[in-house]
Amino acid sequence: MTRKSSAAPRARARRAVPAPEQAPRSIPILAEEPEEERMAEQPFEEGAADAVDPDLRHRMISEVAFGMYAQRGFADGFDVDDWLAAETHVDHLLLARAERETGSAASA
Repeated sequence: MTRKSSAAPRARARRAVPAPEQAPRSIPILAEEPEEERMAEQPFEEGAADAVDPDLRHRMISEVAFGMYAQRGFADGFDVDDWLAAETHVDHLLLARAERETGSAASA
């Protein structure tokens, strides 16, 4: 009685897929953001952070983040998202306040 080797079908199933002969021809290059959009994300980039006490800013951010946590029904797992959203919100509020004060001082 002759037995067929079961290794032969497995060898055929493991054939390597041929590698592509050449690399992609182009790599997408993302356009830079306009200056106005970059400034909106980092309002304290140019020294405006000195106008507000860091402890006050931290407390404001923590209060806004806790408010978001409470609005969600105290569901856990979103603490970093809440903090980052609160930080952005407070920074924009402080920037708007600084711009109002600068604008009213310049017009007087």
